[in-house]
Amino acid sequence: MQEISPTRPKAFLIDMDGTLYFRGEPCPGAIETVNYLRQEKYQLRFLTNTTAKTPKMLHDQMQALGFDIYEDEIFNATYACLEYLRSQPKNRCHFMVDDAVKAFFKEIPVDDEAPDFVVVGDYGEGFDFHALNHAFRLLMDGAELIALQKNLYWFSAEGMFLDCGAFVTLLEAAADKTATVMGKPSETFFKIAIESLQLSPSEAVVIGDDITSDIVGAQTMGMRSILVKTGKFKPSQLENPVAKPTWVLEGVSRLTQLF
Repeated sequence: MQEISPTRPKAFLIDMDGTLYFRGEPCPGAIETVNYLRQEKYQLRFLTNTTAKTPKMLHDQMQALGFDIYEDEIFNATYACLEYLRSQPKNRCHFMVDDAVKAFFKEIPVDDEAPDFVVVGDYGEGFDFHALNHAFRLLMDGAELIALQKNLYWFSAEGMFLDCGAFVTLLEAAADKTATVMGKPSETFFKIAIESLQLSPSEAVVIGDDITSDIVGAQTMGMRSILVKTGKFKPSQLENPVAKPTWVLEGVSRLTQLF
């Protein structure tokens, strides 16, 4: 086994959608890059703000695409939220999430009339006027707002779709509340991933296509980062960056030339 120098990372925290795959297909060289990192004995964590799926569902999806990853290596905002709610003395919740994801929170008490928290995730067509207005009233009555993530849009094979962050922003403005964000770039999310590795932030590198979630999150935690020019990347992000990546690569496949 090759010895790891102080400047060489021990682990990579890799964004999934837009970095490893895009519009339902693996990014060029992504599968081979994951295999290379395994061969070189790096520890790996796969991060995503996708909240319409549980870690098991995401694992099945990644295996179907051809990636050699394990379920316990996947960290999404849903998992981070469950850990957060477990730590709260009062955690009755009104959930605005997909039914499959709601089942993931089965140990958390549901209260649709006077909850402690309104939890908003990927809800698709469930984001109608009635659902949003009900959530607004709960917030006005004292509930706190939790956003599984605040991405404004996402890509599928069919094109662009509004993401749950657009509706979280609406609720924040209407109820004059600030959501506690569980997914990237929240410190909570990255701390959970780092703690699972039993490493310090300086020993890991974050890789992603989204400067506002992946690179901002890495910078907040004091981690090095790699911005890849795939997925959500736009050249304008490098002109006035909200955070400065340590490296910029054309795609994740170039990682093998860097480490």
